[in-house]
Amino acid sequence: MRSRPTLATALLLSGAALLAGCSSSAAAPASTAAGAYPVTVTDCGTDVQIDARPERVLTVGTAAVELLDAAGASTAITARTAEFGAALSDSIADPPSDALIIDPADPTTETIVGATPDLVFGYGLFSADPAQVKAAGIPILTVQGECGHDAQTDSEAVDLHTVTDDVRRLGTVFGTSETADAAADALDARIAAATRPATGDSAAWVYYFSSEDPISAYGGAGLPAAVLTAAGLHNVYGDQSDAYLTVSTESLLSAQPTWIVLTHGLYGETAEQAREKLLAEPGIGELDAVKAGRIVMVSADTSSPSPAAVAGLEAIASGTRD
Repeated sequence: MRSRPTLATALLLSGAALLAGCSSSAAAPASTAAGAYPVTVTDCGTDVQIDARPERVLTVGTAAVELLDAAGASTAITARTAEFGAALSDSIADPPSDALIIDPADPTTETIVGATPDLVFGYGLFSADPAQVKAAGIPILTVQGECGHDAQTDSEAVDLHTVTDDVRRLGTVFGTSETADAAADALDARIAAATRPATGDSAAWVYYFSSEDPISAYGGAGLPAAVLTAAGLHNVYGDQSDAYLTVSTESLLSAQPTWIVLTHGLYGETAEQAREKLLAEPGIGELDAVKAGRIVMVSADTSSPSPAAVAGLEAIASGTRD
């Protein structure tokens, strides 16, 4: 089992850069319901009260940025962390400046509090103490597709509608429900159009954390597993309760998936470089899927619980049609 990738060495920018990145010039999202605060939303099964519309948001991971953009609230972002050098989705309508990146790795408590956000939103805090962040008066919301992170129970199972529900939830938090609901409706329509019944085909969704790491794959927990199911495919590692796995060529040869779904761009590599790295693995050429050319390439952001995952479903469902 592997946890979330930690590809980059933590780099904390100076306080001066932070202040420049967190300029007050960013416009706050317009509220559609003046005086509607405080609001209470559910976060991984726990109620969180938001006393006022957030205007200084620190994001943790790219999915948080993409979800806020879909909800019409990306202008509230004043600090970005934990993106590990990954690019934001091309589908973002109003991308925040890269100057707002104050730490490319998981932020510490000191980094978060020093950024003076009025909300932290992301995939979880692994180098910070959530209790201390909350004690500083900073509420925390979690990307809902990351509630279970590495392993999930049935009650924490996610699917693509977890993403659209999250967009609607953010609309409530930021008072942008008109924008958020329209975006969620459009995503729900795309999910319905791309979803397929079980085809009888199997798949392994594989990737590399870095150019030096062994092959990894998505197990039975997390959004990638749900995407494969929605595309009508049986995940050959679906019986594993972990979301992130280190796998071997031998296990792939034993499973003989009908299709290989291969991620590219997680550490800056191109699709061709990712393909070449996979094909260079000893024994990979013996896979039936490789012999038949049944490899579907998807960008790294499609595995995150964000609107980009819908594009991943569309690519996989389309690419695995014989």
